[in-house]
Amino acid sequence: MPESKSRYAARLPLWVAVGAALGILFGIFVGEDAAVLRPIGSVYVKLMEVAVFPYIICSLLHGLGRLSPPTAWRLFRCSWLVYLVLWGTTFAVIYLLAIAIPPVPPPSAIDATQPVKGVGLLQLLIPANPFFDLARNYVPAVVIFSLLYGVAIQRVKRKEEFLSILELIRGASVTIWHWVVLLAPFGVFALFADTAGTLKPDALVDLSLFLALIVAGTLVLALWVIPSAIAALCPMATGEVIRELQRALVISVVTSLSVAALPFIQQAAERLAERMEIEDEERGEIIQTTLAISYPLAQLGNLFILLFALFCAFYYRIPISGSDQVALPFIALLSGIGSPSSSINAVAFLSDWLAFPADATGLYVGLITVTRYGQVVASVMGFAFVTFLVTLAYYGKIRLRPKRLALSLVVSAALMAVIIPASRVIESDGIARGTGDYLTYELASDLTAGVAVVVEKPDEASAEVPAAKDPGGSILDRIQSTSELKVGYNRHVIPFSYENDQGQLVGFDIAYVYQLARDLNVKLRLIPFTWQNLAQGLEERRFDMAVSGIYVTDDRLRRYSISEPYFQSPVALIVRADRAQSFLSRSDIEALGPLTIAVFDDPIMQALAKRLFPSAKVVVFPNYHVLPDHPEVDAAIWTLEQAKAWATPRPDFTAVVPKDVGGPFLLAYLMPENSTRFRRFLDYWLMLQRTNGFHDRLVRLWIDGKPEPKQAPRWSILRNVLGWQGD
Repeated sequence: MPESKSRYAARLPLWVAVGAALGILFGIFVGEDAAVLRPIGSVYVKLMEVAVFPYIICSLLHGLGRLSPPTAWRLFRCSWLVYLVLWGTTFAVIYLLAIAIPPVPPPSAIDATQPVKGVGLLQLLIPANPFFDLARNYVPAVVIFSLLYGVAIQRVKRKEEFLSILELIRGASVTIWHWVVLLAPFGVFALFADTAGTLKPDALVDLSLFLALIVAGTLVLALWVIPSAIAALCPMATGEVIRELQRALVISVVTSLSVAALPFIQQAAERLAERMEIEDEERGEIIQTTLAISYPLAQLGNLFILLFALFCAFYYRIPISGSDQVALPFIALLSGIGSPSSSINAVAFLSDWLAFPADATGLYVGLITVTRYGQVVASVMGFAFVTFLVTLAYYGKIRLRPKRLALSLVVSAALMAVIIPASRVIESDGIARGTGDYLTYELASDLTAGVAVVVEKPDEASAEVPAAKDPGGSILDRIQSTSELKVGYNRHVIPFSYENDQGQLVGFDIAYVYQLARDLNVKLRLIPFTWQNLAQGLEERRFDMAVSGIYVTDDRLRRYSISEPYFQSPVALIVRADRAQSFLSRSDIEALGPLTIAVFDDPIMQALAKRLFPSAKVVVFPNYHVLPDHPEVDAAIWTLEQAKAWATPRPDFTAVVPKDVGGPFLLAYLMPENSTRFRRFLDYWLMLQRTNGFHDRLVRLWIDGKPEPKQAPRWSILRNVLGWQGD
């Protein structure tokens, strides 16, 4: 039995590769049904991770605590330069890759009133409460805690018994990994089947530039830059370095866990030490300690969060300031210390620090499905680089070979010269994909299906609305008797009521009234109004309700029936992008001197402009479509959601919410005076839409700019070739 286990372990990389290949084929064959294997893959990953923290803590405490202070100081002097070279090389590769990322366009919106929030960097780094840090997966703090106590233990007497306990726990962690690794073919089969079956390639198209850069960059770093650098300092060829680490690379890739490579790297370092005739009795402890320290500090895959941050700046149209650009690599290095999973915390911190949208972390987590393999390979080579070179430096065995170093640099430069222009070829248009292009949005088919609708579109020059046939009586009674809901709309109020690039009337409010007509089981008639004839249309009951992002004002409260507000939004200014930073607060705006402020032709907006900016010249436009043709206008007033939606497809403009300018707008639906029954019904109906999730669905699309993903099952052989449709 032991012999059969030994043969199985020797052939494990082959069995793991077979499991991965079969998993990919199974995922392609069954498609999304492969998700049934996800729990198996999750259990396998969790089993691999269960010993990570015990291993890190006990290895650092044991390795450092066992050393004498002079030995520890000598090890530190041999290590710091190796780490600086490794980090510097990795950052150089990342910044070269970043050349392929287009310049960051101006932001579509800036909200100067929102404070930056999130986990502080000190909380990630300072181990005030190590148990809290363990629970929160703050690996950097756990590592610093272990380093501090490891150094302190060096000066403690009668520590042998405690160190032996640490050694037992560390050995037990390695034993657990050996057990779990034996299950690798099955775990890898489940992981690869799930990924191959459920990953939708079209969801990654917009991110293809980043994916190409990170995959190519991590592989070049791991398979050439680092091995050739090792070969320039050790008596080994580049290919020989890779062959020595072959098992470590294979097992880490197929398990997608860098921790699985540690035992194999230790064995490779031992063989290298024997080859260099290092016979010191402390050799094993030096290798183990160096490898344990390298695990959190040489996770090169985590450093690629820097590339992700640079890409996010372009993707979300959020420029990074000059001072933040300088600090970014240091922050990425410090926050990325730890295990691969700690990179998610690091991305969350960077997103808060750089004011990226909240979904940036989710975007990174989703991309890990593709990028984790390259990141793991890079981390494994980072562990080997540190372990090999620190061990040789400690014993004075490093010898620089200038010709090999020159070859390493030349080939590395050539590879980067190929990757950068090749990546630029990838299609990358569509600025601000994270916020969406509102002009392409359509009403959902499940919303419009079965609703009979008439959309009236009188000539734009006409200010008249067709006369009502039944100006009196209860609105609900009229709707029930005629089976028709009449709704007034304005088609220039993006994202509430507007025409998309196909000429369809769409928007948040339009979706709402479709749902209202469906629930009332009546026909929907949409009647256009201008802001000048809105009051006339309501007073003469030409429509039952008016929509289109209508603001609640004292005058409207007195004159009409108004629903409960369904949305609120702060006052925003549409300004030219190159001047956006000059409109961040009232004091900044006042310092600009006399301004020209634009409003659309609505008495409410004109009064608001004069109240907020009494010394400004106010100009009136029929709508904001003409704004780009008037360079004399300094700013236009709207709500944040409307201004942001308007600015998103126009990179030359930005929506700014200044500080200290005014309270938020309240948006509601207007009804004719004394429409008490209909108003009560509408308020109750709106409350139901909030509780059943319909309101949140509309907010996600029309306000947050996040279209719902297509629900069609992903292509698979079983479904699309063999015709199996399932239950």
